[in-house]
Amino acid sequence: MTKADIHKEAFDEGTKAKLELLRLYVREWLPVFLVESNFSYPQIEIYDFFAGEGQDNIDTPGSPLIILEELSNYCSTLVKKKTKLTLLFNDFNKAKYQKLISSKDNFLRKCSQDKRCGFCINAGDIPNCPFEIKLENSDFTTLFNTLYTTFSSNPNIPRFMFIDQYGIKQVTKKIFQDLIGLPKTDFLFFISSSYLNRFKELPEFKKYISDNEIDFSDSKPTHCHRVVYQYFKRMVNKESYFLGQFSIKKGHNVYGLIFGSNSHLGMKKFLSIAWKIDPHTGEANHDIDDDPIRTGQLSLNFDASSNQIKKLYSYEQNLMEFLKEPKQNDELYVFSLEQGISISKTNEILKLLEKENKILVEGQDRQKGAFYLDYHPKKQIKIKST
Repeated sequence: MTKADIHKEAFDEGTKAKLELLRLYVREWLPVFLVESNFSYPQIEIYDFFAGEGQDNIDTPGSPLIILEELSNYCSTLVKKKTKLTLLFNDFNKAKYQKLISSKDNFLRKCSQDKRCGFCINAGDIPNCPFEIKLENSDFTTLFNTLYTTFSSNPNIPRFMFIDQYGIKQVTKKIFQDLIGLPKTDFLFFISSSYLNRFKELPEFKKYISDNEIDFSDSKPTHCHRVVYQYFKRMVNKESYFLGQFSIKKGHNVYGLIFGSNSHLGMKKFLSIAWKIDPHTGEANHDIDDDPIRTGQLSLNFDASSNQIKKLYSYEQNLMEFLKEPKQNDELYVFSLEQGISISKTNEILKLLEKENKILVEGQDRQKGAFYLDYHPKKQIKIKST
C-alpha cells in the first residue's frame, strides 16, 4: 500500500477536519492545567509523534504549528505559574524533519515580530520562548519505548499525545495498553480504518490484528471505524477509562481518530468538540448512518425513527431503559459520556423527555429544566422513567 504524502499538496477536507478537532481539543486541554486549576503544575508535556513538515504546500498549519499557535496564548501564564512546558515534535522522514525545523523557526520569528507575547526575546535569529521545543528524527516505536521509561516513572505529569500514524501498525496492543495506563495522559491517534477492512486478510495486516479480534462482516463500509473503535474498546482493561471516536471520510475511504483519557473531564471536552463539528451524531465528517432528515429528505413511512437521527433515536431508547431504575444525575453524566453523547445533547434530550412527561425528576431546590449533570455534582437529583 502506497503512502500518500499529505504535505505535497493542500490539505483535503478530511485532513482539515482532523486538524480542527486537534486544535479544538488542545484549546480545551491547556486551560485545565494552566487556568482552571488552583494548583500550579510544575511540568506539562505535549507530544506530536508524526509531525510532518509543519504545514502543507500553501502554508496551511499542520499539527505542530497548530499546537504552537494555541500554546502561544499562554506564554505569560506559563511564566507566572512557573510551569515548565515541553513540546516534542518528531518525524522519521529526514526531509520532512528538516522542513519541520524551518517551519518551527519561522513560526517563532513571526511570533517575535508580531510581539504576540512579551517573552519572545531575540537570541540571534531565533527568539527564546517560555516553553521548550524538542525536535526528533526517530522511528516512532523506538522513540516511544525510550520515552516510556520516563513516562512510567513520572506518571502524574499532565501529557497530551497526538499520534498521526500512517496505516494501522504503529499503535500496537502494547503501546495502546501503555497509553491507557498513564493516569494523566490524554491521547488522540489516527488510523486507516477502511484499509484495515479492505486488506485484513493480508499477512502484513494480520501481524497487527488477527481475524478473530475484529469483524467487519455485518457492518456497512461507512461504519468500519466504529468496528475499529470497538476493537480498541475491548482492549481497555480498567474501570472508569473513557474512549472516544471520530470518523473521517476522504473520497471512498474512511479513516478515524481514537481518543483516550482517564479523566471524565477529558471525555466531556472531547465529546463537546466532536458534537460541535458534527451536530448530528458527534462522530463523523460525513453522513455516517444515511439519515434522511440530515439532508432534508423526510421519509413518508410510519417508523418512529425514520425522521430522526438514528444514533439519537437509539440513545433515547437506551436512556429510557437505563432510567427504569431511578438514577442520580452523576450516574447519568457517566452514562452519557460512555454512550458518546455530549452532556449538552443529553440535557437537551432530558428537557424534551420531561416536557413530554416521560421522565420524573426529583430533587430539592431544583431549578426547572436543570439536570446538574456532573461527576461531582453540587446538587443531587433523581431521574426515572414514568
